[in-house]
Order: sequence, then C-alpha cells, then structure tokens
Amino acid sequence: MLPMRSLFLATACSLGLWAMAQPPAAINQKDAQGRKQGPWERTWKDSQQLRYKGQFTNDKPVGTFTYYSTDGKVESVVDHYPTGGAAHGRHFHPNGKLMAEGRYVGEQKDSVWNYYDVEGRLRSTERWAKGLMDGDQEAFFANGAVAERCRWKAGKRNGPCEEFFDNGQVRRSIPYVNDVADGETNVYFLSGKREESGRYVKGQRHGPWFIYNEDGSVRIQILYENDQYVKDKKENGVFKEYYEDDQPKSEVTWKDGKKQGPFKEYHANGHWVERPVKVGPAERPKSDMERVLEGQTVKREGTYVNDLLEGEVKEYDEGGRLVLSKRYVKGVEE
Repeated sequence: MLPMRSLFLATACSLGLWAMAQPPAAINQKDAQGRKQGPWERTWKDSQQLRYKGQFTNDKPVGTFTYYSTDGKVESVVDHYPTGGAAHGRHFHPNGKLMAEGRYVGEQKDSVWNYYDVEGRLRSTERWAKGLMDGDQEAFFANGAVAERCRWKAGKRNGPCEEFFDNGQVRRSIPYVNDVADGETNVYFLSGKREESGRYVKGQRHGPWFIYNEDGSVRIQILYENDQYVKDKKENGVFKEYYEDDQPKSEVTWKDGKKQGPFKEYHANGHWVERPVKVGPAERPKSDMERVLEGQTVKREGTYVNDLLEGEVKEYDEGGRLVLSKRYVKGVEE
C-alpha cells in the first residue's frame, strides 16, 4: 500500500493530467431542439477577425457578450442580467473611451442612456421606455452646463424644448405637441431680454412675429400665414443683407419704420479665412478657430433722412477708390 503522502501526490498528478487533457469547449453548438448552447463566436465576413463572442443557454444570451470592429477594437460590451430579458450595454469610441451606456430590455433601449464625447465628457442623456424616448432629453456643453432640454412622451416631443447659453440662461424655447411645434416661441439675448417672438400653429409660423433690439424696442415685425411670409415692417435698428457666401451686401439704419441715418453697400470681393481665437471664454481651448472676412470694400455709402437720400452719396471701385459723388436734397439729385 502506498503511503498517504504518495497516494495524495499520485491523485493530484492524475487530476492535473486529466485537466490538461480536456479538449476546449466546443463553440457554436445547438441542441436537438435547435437552440444555441454554450460559447458562440462569429467572425466578420471573409475575415478571421472576431465579430462577437458570448454564451447562450437555451437560445438566450447569458453573461457578457463582446463585439469587435473589423480592426479588432472593442465596439460594445453587453452584460446580460441573470434574471434574463434585460442587459446593460456599453459602446465605445475607436480610442477606447466610453461612447454610450444604458439598459436594454430585449433589444430595445430602456431607462436612462448616457452619451460621452471622445474625451469622456458626458454630452447627452436620454430616457427611454420600451424602445421609445420618454422623459427629459438633455444635451450638455463641454463645461457640463445644459445646452438643450426637450420633453418626450412615447417617442414624440410633448412640452417645451429649450436651448441654453453656457451660463444657464435660456436661448430659445419652443413648445411641442405630438412632435409638432405649437404655441408661443421666444428667442433671447444673453442678457435675458427677448430677441424674437412669435407663434407656431401645428408646425407653421402664423400671425405676427417680432424681432427686437436688445433695449426691448421692436426692430422688425413680420407677418406669416400658414408659414408663408406675407410682409414685414422694419422698425428700429441696423438691417443687413448678405451675399450667398455670407459676405455683407448692405446695411441700412431704420427708425420708426423709415430709413434714417447712414447706409453702406459692399462689393462681393472679400474672402473668408480661419485664424486662431485670440480672446474668448476661459473654457474654450486655444486651438479654437474663428472665421474672419478680409479684403471686402465699400461700394456705395450715404445718408437717409425720413426714407429719402440726403447729402453726399459716394461710390467706389473694388480697390476702394472714389469714382463718383452725388448730392441729394430730399431724395432728389442736385
């Protein structure tokens, strides 16, 4: 008879050899009823690159499933709850940072979902129920302040949708009914004073819309019927027109509904360039660029008094040289 120690060693060795000799678990297997069982893996078409791997029990996914891109990076990880039917999903940017995470019930989004930028900052949050948006949806600035907020019900916007400045002040507010803009809408200056106001009726602008100066005076009144422009009435302020490439075309001062004061017209000879921002909010990275117009010149300038040209009106060529000068008295050329 072997001594107890020798017997123990022999048993341990035989168990170790048995374990080493076991073949790896077969993958991609189905039982007699055609149900997936055990570990499963799939590769991308015409490739050896793994597409996903996970485990099934009676045709239902269990545990962790990992999904890969064509270049082998992890795209998603889905952890299935032991109780079945629900799972927690995580999706990743190509740089490995978390892009989105939330709960699935079946294959539908449910509860709260969060979305992140490539640097890992939270950029939006959504609330879902049975695969439909339901509750508040929020988007965030890089500094964490709320940029937008909309109320959803059963997959449709119902209630106010608001945009914000990064200091928390409301920028725009539009009410929705069954995913259609309906009701009084307002746009605000950073100061909190109204910049624009009007009404939507079943998704169409209808009735008078007002654009304000920052001092609260009406700059322009526009009349709409079923979203069609009818007419406008300019009130107070400097009004600008633009060429198709956004270069200024003209600017005219209005007061009490009449042209009153200096005006300028411009040649379309400028060009847009981008250059680094020199001064800006502290949270803006130094790499930010701004679009700047260079080289545009004045084409014509003068003055209006009570809607009529008054005094000297000058015209220039594209090089900025004066080519013509006229004088007007109450709109009549002298």
